[in-house]
Amino acid sequence: MSTSLAFNPADYFTYVFDQEIRSAGMPGGYCGFALHLQATPDLQLLQQRLDLLVERFPKVSAEIVRQGKRQVWQANGKRIALQVEQCRAGETLLQRIVEIFNRCPDQPLSLFWIADGVAGSLLFNWNHPLLDARGAKIVLDFLTSDQPERFFESGSLIAAKLAQWSWLKKLGLLIKAKRHNQLANSVDSCLPTKAESGPQRLEVLIRRYDREQSQTVARLAQQHTGLAGRTLYYLGCFIRAMELEGPPAVGEGYCIPYAFNLRRQHAPTPVLGNHVGCLFARASRSQARDRQGLFAHLLAEHQRAVRDELDMAYLPLMWLGQWLPPPRYAKLLRKQHSGNELSSLWFSDVGDLTWGDKGFLGIPVTGMTMLCWMTLPPGLALLIGYVNGELSLSFNYLKPAVDAGWLERVANRMEAELFGVDV
Repeated sequence: MSTSLAFNPADYFTYVFDQEIRSAGMPGGYCGFALHLQATPDLQLLQQRLDLLVERFPKVSAEIVRQGKRQVWQANGKRIALQVEQCRAGETLLQRIVEIFNRCPDQPLSLFWIADGVAGSLLFNWNHPLLDARGAKIVLDFLTSDQPERFFESGSLIAAKLAQWSWLKKLGLLIKAKRHNQLANSVDSCLPTKAESGPQRLEVLIRRYDREQSQTVARLAQQHTGLAGRTLYYLGCFIRAMELEGPPAVGEGYCIPYAFNLRRQHAPTPVLGNHVGCLFARASRSQARDRQGLFAHLLAEHQRAVRDELDMAYLPLMWLGQWLPPPRYAKLLRKQHSGNELSSLWFSDVGDLTWGDKGFLGIPVTGMTMLCWMTLPPGLALLIGYVNGELSLSFNYLKPAVDAGWLERVANRMEAELFGVDV
């Protein structure tokens, strides 16, 4: 007997991206994490947690089907078996991680223990349009929880917000979102791509910084954009780096959508699902050349967007979007008036990830590599997070669409910008 589970608006948001990635001949899915551990974890205990995950959350096994004018999860009662595959690192650990991630898996979540001497990495490859980077972090929280059986899937926070508003309020927010989207679509974005046809392979460029360096970056971020604007500091540094190196596809400026987390702090959260609205870091090329002016501009735009409820304004638009075919919804969200791509890159700040003394199932976590498929264009995603107090940047890019040499130079320039060094 099959059971239908309704999409929430954020499910459809990521489903649209998943369909676009797949239609371009790539594996689809959304993201992955490789946790670097000092030793082999208890794989039997991990398997028990995976079995509990499948039992507690039927969406893990559900198929996506069309029901009327909407997509739904259809749980047919068949549970998938999530197994941890084991292999060795080979020549380099990062090469093996990327090689596995480029495969086309046959189930929604694949796990691999990649042994590297006495240490190794646990790779989570999510091939299901349920999770963004933040959502995958919640899966890690579930697997390492002292009481995973107490995790529960709360209702959609988007639906909860919409239920609080009158129809007049929703209409006003919808109009705000449309106007904001029109403004974002009015200036052609600079893009990192040269070639956008033919088969593509995901590659990853990593920059990691020790605790002292990371504290320096955090202090500079607070100095330039304040406690609430650390994400804006990263975005500004990237915009500066891309402008100083020279964008391969020149536009009038830069536009980078970034996720705004709607979850209440410390509230029970669903293991599956992502609840995000759209905000944009936008700057002209002339603004990008003025370091101090750029940070002030981005912070002022962010404060104005929050004050005017633009971070919430996209929720009615996302809710209505569930009834649009994926290509039309993608065009609404991602295409500028000229027909070009809105995003200069995909971006996610996953925040502070700290395992402390308990580590992952008792094994100390030494680092993490963050992975992400993205649409082409832009063909580039930047995932940022603090792992045990150490800043980690993962540049995920499609090759040959993005030139590896160009990206290496941009990453070097961004490092200089993060530390406030003149180059």
